[in-house]
Amino acid sequence: MKGGYIGKILVVDVGDGSYKVIDWTTEKDEWLKFIGGRGFGAKMIWEHTGKYTDPLGPENILVLAAGPLTGLPVPGPRISVCSLSPLTGIWGDSAVGGYAGLKLKQCGYDAVVIKGWRKKFAYLYVSDDCVELRDASHIVGKGSIEAQEELRKEHGSGVATLTIGPAGENLVLFACVTSDYGRQSGRTGTGAVMGSKGLKAVVFDGDAEVPVADREGLLRLLEEAKERIIENRELFGQFSRYGTMMTLDWAQDVACLPTRNFAESVFEGAEGISASTVEMKVMRGKRGCFACPIACRTISEVKLNGETFYLDGPEYETMALLGSNLGVSNVDDLVAAHYLCDHYGMDAISAGVVVGFAIECAQRGLLTLDGLKPEWGNRDTILSLLERIAYRRGIGGILAEGVRRAAEIIGGGCENYAMHVKGLEQSGYETRAAPGMSLAYGTCDVGAHHNRSTIIGWESRNDRLGTGREKVEVQILLQHQRSLFDALGVCRFPWCETKLPFEYYVGFYVAATGINLSEKEILKASERIFNLTRMISVRRGVSRKDDYPPKRVFNEPLPSGPFKGVKLDAESYERMLDTYYELRGWSRDGIPTREKLEELGILELVEKGI
Repeated sequence: MKGGYIGKILVVDVGDGSYKVIDWTTEKDEWLKFIGGRGFGAKMIWEHTGKYTDPLGPENILVLAAGPLTGLPVPGPRISVCSLSPLTGIWGDSAVGGYAGLKLKQCGYDAVVIKGWRKKFAYLYVSDDCVELRDASHIVGKGSIEAQEELRKEHGSGVATLTIGPAGENLVLFACVTSDYGRQSGRTGTGAVMGSKGLKAVVFDGDAEVPVADREGLLRLLEEAKERIIENRELFGQFSRYGTMMTLDWAQDVACLPTRNFAESVFEGAEGISASTVEMKVMRGKRGCFACPIACRTISEVKLNGETFYLDGPEYETMALLGSNLGVSNVDDLVAAHYLCDHYGMDAISAGVVVGFAIECAQRGLLTLDGLKPEWGNRDTILSLLERIAYRRGIGGILAEGVRRAAEIIGGGCENYAMHVKGLEQSGYETRAAPGMSLAYGTCDVGAHHNRSTIIGWESRNDRLGTGREKVEVQILLQHQRSLFDALGVCRFPWCETKLPFEYYVGFYVAATGINLSEKEILKASERIFNLTRMISVRRGVSRKDDYPPKRVFNEPLPSGPFKGVKLDAESYERMLDTYYELRGWSRDGIPTREKLEELGILELVEKGI
């Protein structure tokens, strides 16, 4: 290999501590089809799990995969955490920043595959000359960030860590994996998979240089890209100052801000949790990721039980789901809830949706909250529910299963208020007046997540309520573009937030690896990955029946705001879904056709795994 890649994958069995190293360059053409990161994860999940694999069983695998740009001076290194999701039962992945991806490659690997199960918690220590499971008794029970601090004391500040908190230890189905002081691999419950394997943490302790095919060419391109980012002064200035927090004001303005369990799309208390309010009342600093000129991360002060803590955040999604979605208009209450989610190690998006579901169902008399008041914006109720979920106490034991299963357990019509797709709680956009974003959630390969497509931005400027073919075409392009960043192993924000042209990332890949792919070819690789993740889920029962937004979107007109009276039209959505499948080359039931798989060069791989 010329550069970008290491060429090796580490496979560890936590049951007996054994490990092996795979040299994937012996079949490099097959691996390079999938770029890296989540693409490598998809290939391994397809090959090593099956239709009946238990996501919390020893036969499931957890893949930690860097991309070819991870560890190079391209802004914002990412590592993809991939598995079968215990929350949804299908393909699951979530990318996270910090230094874990860089340090993984400096240890001499492109990915780590974790399999098996152990009764007593351990942590995995990896360096360039050591792979070892070590006793984790001193960090079991600690919060995810506390555990990181202990490991840094033990191994030095130069290591990178991935940890789980009490939620992961207790197999909360939306537990997350935490990287470097509050960066979260938040979605799909990979923290529960890690907990099910008896693995409290992973430590990467390497310092080898990551190879580059054309270092001078890459550095020239990066310098040019940096100038392009900074010269877009308005966008650069706003995003550097506020990060994703600035999206809250926009979502309120265009009426897609989830409010009180997605019952409404505008929030009368939005100013109390806005970016400017965060800046004025709780922001205490800024932080940037490796090699990034933007520095969009916010450090906030949290007051909790008479103590002061510091939070890496908030971000828009937590402001929406732990803020407006719960009727919270006080920024101190918002950051306290966010801090607890990070401390317990659970996805703040899913947690906000689950708590909103619980409060609404309790108000409707469908469940009780262990004596807590079912009130929107009630700090004690919200924080207490988060704790009960993390430790599976009382009603928290049911809510820890996620809204889909909780609704099934409780019954009585609760499913009408369970905001999810395929079992994954919906992220921060209300979509009754956004049919394109409804389709984005419905067809996302992991469930109701904005990560694959935020077409709501395009949609708000172009025929907001339209359901035509162009909107579906844009949706598919965005799914390929946005997914590619998790395969390359870098952050997408310089592209999507400061408008760095996509062509730069193609250039970064070519300079890093020496592999001359065009933009069309690299997007075809992303399409290949998307189809393989779809096939993983199809193998486990997913079809058209699962590609719909939550019931509330179809059944309840918006009660307020500029789109008052609007709901998603079911017939129009069906036509959009038909068009989507047609453009993708899938059957009317949402199954990739043999011809499409052959076109993408993965028919043989897929046939081996069916």
